[in-house]
Amino acid sequence: MNEHVETTKAYIKTHKTELAIGVSIVLGLIVLLAVIGMVIYNSTPKVVYQPAKACELLTMNEAKDLMGDTTLNSNSRDPVQNGNIATSNCGYTDGNPQTEDMIVAAIIVRSGINDKGVEQNKTEFSAGRPTENVEIVKDLGDDAYFNARNGQLNVRDGKNWIILSYGLGSASTSNTAEQTIELARKVIPQKSV
Repeated sequence: MNEHVETTKAYIKTHKTELAIGVSIVLGLIVLLAVIGMVIYNSTPKVVYQPAKACELLTMNEAKDLMGDTTLNSNSRDPVQNGNIATSNCGYTDGNPQTEDMIVAAIIVRSGINDKGVEQNKTEFSAGRPTENVEIVKDLGDDAYFNARNGQLNVRDGKNWIILSYGLGSASTSNTAEQTIELARKVIPQKSV
């Protein structure tokens, strides 16, 4: 055992410079990785506001109230963050085996996860409003309009931009404002006047 210790000491003594360089390189790499980690952490947008989950806004029970007991969940995605916005979606069908006659209720939620995201939603909501085939909807969220061209109701409500459609899945342009507003009233709480 004593001989092994002596051999190790002799090795360290003769290779002192190489060992010092090796330790310096390892420590340098650790510091470099720590700096890279901090830069990545600091450059990622911080989640200040938890994003809304579309299927929590439009539940299966609410969809069944609209479409009946044969309602099926056809699409569900938890929020996915992209910059300062997190997007989730949820969809239901009435279970009709004739796809051209199938009724679909769908919701997409763009949540601002911080103040920059909330401001981005406001700006893009206004900029995305078409100038034709649009019906302004009162008393729904902070701002709302129905786009007849694509059969979608767009609602800005607090930190969220909510896009809803309700009607024939094969012909979304046949969706009516009345039907889609009925869906929205289940999803978006009424503002007290």
